[in-house]
Amino acid sequence: MAEQALKRHGIHIDNRETLAATGVKRVDFFSDELITAQTDLGQLNIKGEALHIESLSADTGDMLVRGKVGAVSYTESAPALSFLGRLFK
Repeated sequence: MAEQALKRHGIHIDNRETLAATGVKRVDFFSDELITAQTDLGQLNIKGEALHIESLSADTGDMLVRGKVGAVSYTESAPALSFLGRLFK
């Protein structure tokens, strides 16, 4: 099986009010205080206040977030568990 090329990933934060990210594969969770998104380089965690996703493109992987950004961190991605795997974890 051929390996897929990794998407380029980048983040730009402007005045802690706007965060633009590239290389986003999907958003797993979002609330006013936390947004969790998957990238090829790991899980992206954005913490803050009054956060909302203004735009997200599945084709390009571009995401625009507005609100007060407090912290940005990454978590290494683990392989996705099946339903039974999550149930008996």
